[in-house]
Amino acid sequence: MKMMMSSGRTPEQGAQLYYKDTPEYSRETSYCFLHPMDCMEIGVEEADHVLITSTAGATVFSVRESPETPEGVVFIPCGPHANFILHEKTHATGAPDFKGMEVEVEPTDRPLESAWDLMEHLGGLRYEVPEGIVLPGAEKGEKVVQHAACPLCGCLCDDIELHVKDGVVTEVVNGCLLSAGKFCSKGRMISPIERQGDKWVETDFDDAVKKVAEMFVNAKRPLFYGWSGTSTEAMHIGLEIAEEIGAVMDNCSSECHGPTIMAVQEVGHPGCTLGQIKNRADVIVYWGCNPIAAHPRHLSRYSTFSTGAFREEGRGNRTVIVVDIRESETAKLADIFVQVKPGGDFALFNALRACVRGERDVIPETVAGVERNVIFKLADILLSARFGSFFTGIGLTQSRGKYKNVRAGIELVDELNRHTKYTLTPLRGHWNVDGTNQMFSLAAGYPYAVDYSRGIVHYNPGETSGVDILAQHEADAVLIIGTDLGAHFPHATVEHLANINTIVLDPFISLSTAVAKIHIPVASVGIDAEGTAYRLDGVPIHVKKAFNTDMPSDEVILTKILEEVRRLKAERK
Repeated sequence: MKMMMSSGRTPEQGAQLYYKDTPEYSRETSYCFLHPMDCMEIGVEEADHVLITSTAGATVFSVRESPETPEGVVFIPCGPHANFILHEKTHATGAPDFKGMEVEVEPTDRPLESAWDLMEHLGGLRYEVPEGIVLPGAEKGEKVVQHAACPLCGCLCDDIELHVKDGVVTEVVNGCLLSAGKFCSKGRMISPIERQGDKWVETDFDDAVKKVAEMFVNAKRPLFYGWSGTSTEAMHIGLEIAEEIGAVMDNCSSECHGPTIMAVQEVGHPGCTLGQIKNRADVIVYWGCNPIAAHPRHLSRYSTFSTGAFREEGRGNRTVIVVDIRESETAKLADIFVQVKPGGDFALFNALRACVRGERDVIPETVAGVERNVIFKLADILLSARFGSFFTGIGLTQSRGKYKNVRAGIELVDELNRHTKYTLTPLRGHWNVDGTNQMFSLAAGYPYAVDYSRGIVHYNPGETSGVDILAQHEADAVLIIGTDLGAHFPHATVEHLANINTIVLDPFISLSTAVAKIHIPVASVGIDAEGTAYRLDGVPIHVKKAFNTDMPSDEVILTKILEEVRRLKAERK
């Protein structure tokens, strides 16, 4: 049966982000959600297996019946299983079609494969973290850390209380399920490992740094990708290395909210801080996003349920609207849920804009599956707000239209601002992804996809962005830091990573470890390292460490790589 695939986050998948070597992660990313009527037509029931095939590949999923998923759409959690059927085309934006791709769904007796199995198909090698890992030099004793900032999502909640015993976080107070999952993960690594044939061999930090530096100095087209899971201080050192060797420096925004940035570059950003929204907003619109799954405390801390100076009753003072292709967890809490057809966001934004301009007579009976009377009602509510706020997600940036969808949203906000006050804020995913755009713009002049190979900075999303460079097999050496390409990039690009000099700099084991030549573990910012991060609204926050260890930070390792790179270059002059 031909269907349309859409991938996105689920709360269960999010809770396993730092447990990618476990069966639980493989289980939560190998589900597919189908409407019961589609299940009947395909001939499958709950827990049956289906083979989903696209032009890029095929893999097996376990069925979950979901009345919330529209007929004709198969919804898949983000992860390696979804990426196995994802093509690498970005349409000159840097962001692949994670949503809106045509697939074939059919019953199968084939067994499910684990995330490690999928990595091995691409040339990777699984690695098991030894049990009972103790961080070297871990601070002894028990203590409680107050007002810690959570290094998980863009909310950067800074009211976390951590209970620590002998270098292990034993309890997380105020944190969400995703937050606790990271703080309490047992997936930390303490020794660098190097792949030698079909086995992993432990090495020391100095030897690993020398080998990494030599790989990058010898590379013709090096790529540094990620950065959203580390401090802005580390990013600055990374930019210095990239400039030294003529590398491409890209961050996670290129595949998620890069199209948002492209829209902002065209028409501007009518934004504000989350504090303004908390205190003033009486109409809140979540469009193409599901914060309950991706930013669990966003509604309670910054928007829907939070009380503010002018919104003393919190939820009682607010009208909440959700626009999405399916009835997500967030949609179930909304006053109004508008179900738009996949790929119909651009049309719906413009229909609302026409209504706000007073041109309702041009609106047809339905627009993107939404009836005209619903559009009129929605426009009336938007116009009645004293202070309204749009939150936009990757439902806009990773589907057909990409940055044009976000541009249409910004233009709607501009139109509303002729009558009342509105803002628009992208719901950024990684905890410091906004920091990457801030630091890159400050130091290099562009927010992502920065190419130093020409001797001057070159920026052209779709050409100098990570997915495109890997898809074209341009890169011959890659540094992965602060992200996991093995879990979040199209499988063709991950396969290329397995065939070149791929280096991973990460505190935790990840699926990228499988395709790496060397993995150097580091201290984790917010746990045993500190640094600066930017909240999703651009507010800088100091992320402090909960305890001390002897693990080197990203800054320390990158500084050593920079020094070694400069030494090698000086020798060869």
